Amino acid sequence: MIEKERARRIADEVVTYFLSHDCIDITSQMTFEDVGFTAKVCGPCPERPADLEHFIDMLNTPRDITLENYYVELLGGHQTIHEEKDYYLLGLMIDEATIVYEDDFLTVHLFRKTYGRGN
Repeated sequence: MIEKERARRIADEVVTYFLSHDCIDITSQMTFEDVGFTAKVCGPCPERPADLEHFIDMLNTPRDITLENYYVELLGGHQTIHEEKDYYLLGLMIDEATIVYEDDFLTVHLFRKTYGRGN
């Protein structure tokens, strides 16, 4: 699968997290550079998600590029409801995640290093 398609799936998963916590005014930004892909998803969130700390831990799971195609298949396509394992798998596909909830505003920054071409 090409890198841009993986980036789209990663961003979709984060947007789904926002929607599952009643965040309905969502902004998503993606940037592709030689070193990798960066995503920022943010928006007002009426209350701090109860599972936010766990979400942070799952997204900061160390990336495992040797099994990446398998993780992509497990994540699937167009789901609207996600289980906890889906976010754990998402963490296995990214290199860095920073999540901030401040003043009723949730911001997620993700970075995925490019290891080979295929953009």
